[in-house]
Amino acid sequence: MAIYDAKLSADKSLKIYKLRRNPFDNISSDNMTPDEIIKIHVETDADDIIINNFSNILDGGTATIALIGEYGSGKSLRAKGIQETLKNRDALVFYTKLPGGTPGMVTYALFESVCVPLINNNDISDDLRDFARNLWENYRGISNISDAKFKPYKAGQDLASLFKRISEEDVLSGLVIDEFEEIIEASIQRDVRKTFEILREYLSYVDNVSGHITVICSTPNAWATLKEIHPAVATRIHVEIEFKPIRDKTAIEIVRKRLAAFRTDGSDNLEPFTDAIIKKVNKEYATGNPRMLLVVLRSILTVAAKVKLKQVTVDSIKDGVNEARENLKNHQRERIKQILTPKMRNILDVIINDKNGGPVVGTELAEELNMDQGNLSRYLNQMTTLNFLNKDREGRIVSYEIKPELRLVFAEELGLMEDK
Repeated sequence: MAIYDAKLSADKSLKIYKLRRNPFDNISSDNMTPDEIIKIHVETDADDIIINNFSNILDGGTATIALIGEYGSGKSLRAKGIQETLKNRDALVFYTKLPGGTPGMVTYALFESVCVPLINNNDISDDLRDFARNLWENYRGISNISDAKFKPYKAGQDLASLFKRISEEDVLSGLVIDEFEEIIEASIQRDVRKTFEILREYLSYVDNVSGHITVICSTPNAWATLKEIHPAVATRIHVEIEFKPIRDKTAIEIVRKRLAAFRTDGSDNLEPFTDAIIKKVNKEYATGNPRMLLVVLRSILTVAAKVKLKQVTVDSIKDGVNEARENLKNHQRERIKQILTPKMRNILDVIINDKNGGPVVGTELAEELNMDQGNLSRYLNQMTTLNFLNKDREGRIVSYEIKPELRLVFAEELGLMEDK
């Protein structure tokens, strides 16, 4: 057997389900075409709010939307949908994932994502192209400018001026900032504050630009940090759309559409799954997160195909869940190693292995670890911002617990490996 035979055999075995390939392989919207997104998209209340804001900018207004949700909750898919919808109306739309680091690095990424495409666009006016070229000349070397000379408010105003210039040519425009949490996760707090100043000025000056939309995608923890450090940015957002855990009905429809997109016979049934299986996976393993739902179902389907199981049952999903768990564990271990300091890793280890993942009260944990409460709180809050923990406050009592995905990944350590 050659090294790729097993994978090819697995794809071939999916024919018993009348599937061309595993419909849960391609999870990220980054790897999907607009047509593929249309086929698998399941509308929710969030889409209605987005459509209302579209109507506003098409009528000459301005919209600023924050899409707030956990990894895999559907933010990026909606952002890509907004981008394509605007492009279909001849809009100039720009997409960026801002890096963590110095404000200069963030500024460079912002202007590069907008100016360079305009400079290379032969379908726009020479005046607009020259305007973008002049701005790019001013900011392409921004990373080399000292902190003392860097003016974040000026960068934000200049970025807004470019969209005002686009609007003056009666062209719709949009800026999509994806994975906003990266700014916070990979930067020191002093730099984060300056970066937020850039966004504050940009949002202030772009507010009156006709036919323009700004979309920011963020995790809930990162957005909470923004509101705490620089609330003036958040107050300039017109609409916050929160992506909550999906209901079973939505989960079933997501799976149905995924399967239908890859059926060889055009059917739209759930085979080899059932409503009960999808509900169980959504509630007990995915905890309402669409990405986690697809990750777990991908492994369940792969395992079922290998043993030629005609129907997935409650008793048969254990091996698939364990396979998904191991794949995710490798990813999370690497992420923990790269992002967390040794002290943070030790604290997380205690919460997982000694505290069953939490919730644990910060003051009590400080006593057990023999740590200064203030220092421990800083570590715990940073780990919350980095999306490893959830934080809950009831009066003066602050507690922390690991994210739902970590509960699935570290089920063995938490004593959750028994059959459900």
